[in-house]
Amino acid sequence: MALELTTLPPDRLGEWRAAARDRLIAKEDAAGLRPGADAAEHVDRVLGQLDADDRRALSRVIEVSVDGGVQGTIWLVGVAGKTFVLDVDVPAATAGDLFPLIEEIARVDGATSIALALHPTDAAGHALVAGRGFGLASIQMLLDPVPVRATDERVRVSAMTPERFVRFADHSERAFADDLVASGRYSRAQAVAESHRQIVLELPDGLETAGQSFFVATVDDEEVGFLWLGARLRDDRPHAFVLDIEVAEPHRRRGYGRALMLAAEREASAFAAESVGLHVFGFNAAAIELYESLGYRRVEESYYVDL
Repeated sequence: MALELTTLPPDRLGEWRAAARDRLIAKEDAAGLRPGADAAEHVDRVLGQLDADDRRALSRVIEVSVDGGVQGTIWLVGVAGKTFVLDVDVPAATAGDLFPLIEEIARVDGATSIALALHPTDAAGHALVAGRGFGLASIQMLLDPVPVRATDERVRVSAMTPERFVRFADHSERAFADDLVASGRYSRAQAVAESHRQIVLELPDGLETAGQSFFVATVDDEEVGFLWLGARLRDDRPHAFVLDIEVAEPHRRRGYGRALMLAAEREASAFAAESVGLHVFGFNAAAIELYESLGYRRVEESYYVDL
């Protein structure tokens, strides 16, 4: 089988873009992470990278042919030493053979890693990563609708005080940086910068930031963990997002993590959230197992491989 990649001619980019927009919106909507209007908004933002005047980024739409017959396209964006595979529109059988050619392009561009985000039903994307050494960097998970369940009476969850918030914010920023490094996608310097960027973005007004709620969990008046919950919208409907959750090391493996998640659902229901979302790193097997046992489903998985 002769596999060939050629850059899509500029005069065909408009046609490709229109078809890609419809395809990507349908995939986003079907996955459930970004349904309805959210899907269109997200896809338009992603496609905006085709127009971005950014010399740091290199965007390529590439036509894939097998034995002279066109099979479809792939879209690659290189930025900051990474090659991102943003779209794979070829049969799964063809996608499985694409990796060496994508790797060659990435190396020519000076990339040191390849990354892509996949929905569970993305057969071509999964065929591309299968058996190629990709690591599972992170998972976006969703619970929809929010069920009504009994909470764990052992654990008392109460609002975080301003004094406790100061220590929480510092710990959360440092711990997130550690997790970014452990995920394999960031150097220590990059992780520290990204963690700081995200916490400033989420908490411009600290504890008083609108739509953010912070809780501590105690058992017999001893703190065992904390919870950070954000109020958001998902397709213009109330949505809750678990931004940070942690059980202190001495208190783990006692069911307190599950109790905190049940508390998150209760607090989400208090502001009429119809769904709860969260992000978990791929290396955190215990947390993934907990969330899936509570009915959370995977709606997007991010993969990476170092070259």
